[in-house]
Amino acid sequence: MDQLDHDLLHLLTQDARMPATDLAARLEVSRATVQNRIARLKHSGTIARFTVERGPSGEDTAISAFTLLRVKPGDSRPFVAALKRLTEVTDIHSLSGGFDFVVESRTASVAKLDALLEKIRMLPQVAHTETSIRLSRMR
Repeated sequence: MDQLDHDLLHLLTQDARMPATDLAARLEVSRATVQNRIARLKHSGTIARFTVERGPSGEDTAISAFTLLRVKPGDSRPFVAALKRLTEVTDIHSLSGGFDFVVESRTASVAKLDALLEKIRMLPQVAHTETSIRLSRMR
């Protein structure tokens, strides 16, 4: 990856739906160059997917939370598969340090978050959880 790829990824991170012509103008290259670079980045796995990030409008009542998970030793693949089946779970990351995973979730209410956390805690691999509710985004 060169500087153009890094700059392109930065712009796409800010707005993944930015038209190729706008990207090309901002990067001072041709539209074809942008399209070819995006295709190459997708093919190499650098860009895994384009996704939607919900903004605050209409979603102020939704509860977004981060749950840190410590799991028991063993194969974590069945555990991660179980987390992926929970529709409220929006993202899962493995971690180094005191916790093994962080799970981001979005629910319609605190009561639904409580129910989700109970489902997560009932998974046999879970040893400890710690959850924080997102208050605001600073981006």
